[in-house]
Amino acid sequence: MAGCTDLPYRRVAREFGCQIAFTEMVKDRPVVERNERTLGMLRSAEWDHPLGMQVVGRDPALMAEAARVLEELGADVVDVNLGCPVPKVVDDGCGAALLKEPEQVGRILDAMVVAVRIPVTIKMRTGFGDGDDSRFLDIARMAGDRGAGAITVHGRTRKQMYTGFSNHEAIRAVKEVASIPVVGNGDIRSGADAKKMFEDTGCDAVMVARGALGNPWIYREIETYLETGAVAPPPSIAERAAVLRRHFAYLRETYGDEHACKAVRRVIHWFVKATPGSAALRDRANRLSSLEEVEGLIRDFEGVVG
Repeated sequence: MAGCTDLPYRRVAREFGCQIAFTEMVKDRPVVERNERTLGMLRSAEWDHPLGMQVVGRDPALMAEAARVLEELGADVVDVNLGCPVPKVVDDGCGAALLKEPEQVGRILDAMVVAVRIPVTIKMRTGFGDGDDSRFLDIARMAGDRGAGAITVHGRTRKQMYTGFSNHEAIRAVKEVASIPVVGNGDIRSGADAKKMFEDTGCDAVMVARGALGNPWIYREIETYLETGAVAPPPSIAERAAVLRRHFAYLRETYGDEHACKAVRRVIHWFVKATPGSAALRDRANRLSSLEEVEGLIRDFEGVVG
């Protein structure tokens, strides 16, 4: 998730049982040119594995070179983004726009797979949404033949963006035609959601995205529910505050105090969501500028009575 899955975020997620984490999406050319900001987005650590790095682009040669750089930077998997719906990406013929061009996707995979020793995977949506929705199944059919290692399917079209509901029937259709593992994605916010995704689609694994924002407990919840059917109690306010404080410590360690005080604003929004007094806490978070202000907000959050 752009702007979300940085190194501190992944550290917290792994502590709660995330089995494989992905960096933020990066563009091919800045990767090849080793743009400083892009390299910062790909920052990793010894404990940060297995790690997927996701790249977006449309030129096969450039994507192959980007894959080589990502492998050099420590990626265990290189993932090709065929799902980003935002206009600035789609207007460049990248991301979800490639769902309309199965042949170009094939050329990209041909170039990338032979360029690296690590798996190349794809993440896609279930169509673009303008009458050509069956093309995503063409991509699913040929991905394995072109050497892709797995397919992650977000069960929405590009037209839907992030509205509506994840289409399990469409994900099942991918599973039925694909010769490689399929990962189901979309609307997984609980253990029950994960189980339903498995049952409805026959997928081989599930990917959690927005459901983990401010809720790293979801990884343990899913494991417990799939193994026992038991529903874990939600975290207390004190538990939320403790993990928020730890997340902030990781931000400071990674970026330094000044940047951390800005980056934590968004993180606070995640952790206080749907708790008593959250609106006031979010408003305060938007204006944080010092360590003392951040710590004061977290202390006040700890004192909230749920």
